[in-house]
Amino acid sequence: MRKIWALFTLILAVFFVSCAEQQPKKKTDNTVKIVDTVCNTFPITYRGHLYITGDIDSVSCNFVFDTGATNLYIDSSFYASSSFNYQNVFDAYIPGVGIKQQKIKVIDESVKFRFNKYLYTTEKVPVIVLKPILGDFADGIIGLQYFNRSVMEINYVKEYIRISDNIDSVNTSGYSKIELVNDNNRLFIPLKVNINNAISIEGEYMLDFGSGNSVSITSPTAKNYRLQNSINKKIGYHTKYGGIGGESSSYDFMAKSVEIGGFTLNDVTMDFSTDKRGAMATSRHHGLIGNKVLEQFDIIIDFNNNFLYIKPNSKYGTSFKFSRLGFSFVDRNQTLNAWIVTGLYNNCNAEKAGLRIDDRIINVNGTDVNSISYKNQKMFIDELSDILLTINRNGKIVKIKFKAEPVM
Repeated sequence: MRKIWALFTLILAVFFVSCAEQQPKKKTDNTVKIVDTVCNTFPITYRGHLYITGDIDSVSCNFVFDTGATNLYIDSSFYASSSFNYQNVFDAYIPGVGIKQQKIKVIDESVKFRFNKYLYTTEKVPVIVLKPILGDFADGIIGLQYFNRSVMEINYVKEYIRISDNIDSVNTSGYSKIELVNDNNRLFIPLKVNINNAISIEGEYMLDFGSGNSVSITSPTAKNYRLQNSINKKIGYHTKYGGIGGESSSYDFMAKSVEIGGFTLNDVTMDFSTDKRGAMATSRHHGLIGNKVLEQFDIIIDFNNNFLYIKPNSKYGTSFKFSRLGFSFVDRNQTLNAWIVTGLYNNCNAEKAGLRIDDRIINVNGTDVNSISYKNQKMFIDELSDILLTINRNGKIVKIKFKAEPVM
């Protein structure tokens, strides 16, 4: 299953935030004072994105952690189905990955939310369409604002996050240290991407934990390096749900290597954008580095001093692979009783067999999708070779049969 790009890269709106612990010890800038390392460790769920359990005004939810975002964001379906009673709401527009801006509602009053032992109060909270992009597991997003005076450790393998007050209280032995650039609450990392023997793209890439991809190269950089003509083996991909901005298009290919912090990852599947508008059409940086690369390391982010520490974990050296399905989908079992097709690779087996974006998958090889847990979906799909999908297409049942094999 192909992951989406960063959700909120380059959101231009500014929102006001205040925060406090249950027993607050505030600094002068109203950020949280962290004091207890053990209690500041909490579980996460990693499924291409980092999910943190919490609540919004006492309603339980799952947050996505996204460094491309700043504030708190609430999914519109979750908002509509919950017992919220906010009186002051106004309309706005926000950009993101994709070619359009999304029209949203903004809650213009205090909203309380919590994860682990931390209780925050924030204002001007955007209500966005999120579940069609990520699926029903995502109820909201928490961004960089709530960690930017702390040190965060991310363990992808054991699935936990630990928050500390400063780097002196963290064991950095064996880690490679990389200096970051913080530009308007966006973090940029030096990276060298070796496209092939002739082309290397070295410079700043946005560090984006909201991206489920490996490396995504912006369309201006792709144009400057003539990737469209220079990469012979590539496959086009189009999605209606690339991010907040909706539709997005790109090409997937296999790069020779990625060099990060003294480590080299070989044969990395990645993509370059062809978007003419939106966050992936920026000239500010060369692209994004996402979880498909970062998951191969234990991560420490020193937000206080703008450093990233990385150390190879048990995932290090895992082979990068192209999609075998030929399409992307999100799990909407809770709200729509189906998996929803969100994107397709050009001329892949699934597309040739008649699959379309927005098709509702209700059965795979005789198994109802609502009986396949979110945790076990990847394992279930990886074991399939010949695939038979039962589709609900506008109330009509359609059968789609094709062979699962890498798109390239």
